Amino acid sequence: MKKILITLFLLLLIDLNLFAEDSIDASDPTKVYTFVGLGMKYTDYTNDESMVELRTVGNIGLTPNDMVLFEVGYGTHNGSKVEGSSSAVTNSRMRWFHLFQMDYSITSGYRGWATQIDLQLAGSLKGTDGENVLSIGALPAFGINENWSFFLPLNLVNSWDKDFTKHNGVALNVSPLVVYTPKWWNESYVQIWPEYTYFVSGELKDKGSATLDITFGGALSEMAWWALSYKKNYDVHLQAPSRSSDSGLNNYQNIFLNFTRYF
Repeated sequence: MKKILITLFLLLLIDLNLFAEDSIDASDPTKVYTFVGLGMKYTDYTNDESMVELRTVGNIGLTPNDMVLFEVGYGTHNGSKVEGSSSAVTNSRMRWFHLFQMDYSITSGYRGWATQIDLQLAGSLKGTDGENVLSIGALPAFGINENWSFFLPLNLVNSWDKDFTKHNGVALNVSPLVVYTPKWWNESYVQIWPEYTYFVSGELKDKGSATLDITFGGALSEMAWWALSYKKNYDVHLQAPSRSSDSGLNNYQNIFLNFTRYF
């Protein structure tokens, strides 16, 4: 699998420019594209252990309004405080996305909305083998001005254990996204994406989590792009998780560098 991922990475750097008709806007999560991507991710756990992971993603634009995404990783865990696999497949993801009427010409105001069904599956590597999550939601989009946009994803979340034998509960999720497109470098963009999840039923009732994701990205060429993301995790009270050697494999923070080739 590692050889396959490395081959995909090399293909990302080749800009064949065969199918380019319109300019790419990687900053906008509602744009429907076909692409393949590969990246390296580093995860820091609260017990001072860590994971290095290769992640690959494929997105297929089925129609001008529909796309499906597939994502999977393979990682190596550094540390032995917790039992489990030290080198294995990590969590995977499958998403269907449908775009309703969207007017991208609107600079300031409501542009339209989209919906999605997002399934995230637990991996085999320790630290990634916790739960399976199904989210169903809507994503309204707004323009603020020529350089700023705002999106407000709202999701209904269901959680199961990693074998789908036990339902953990139902949660509400809100993930406001602010996008800034300055002219710092070629097709530069910045995404600021906080996320908050709160369980309203099940054994996880009144529990939840929050994250803050900041991404910088840009274009290597017309059809090849890069992005660097930093994510910090918080508990339901918006406090950073405590660090200690016996805290277990709680995700404290991670950084992800990825490259994407559009078609």
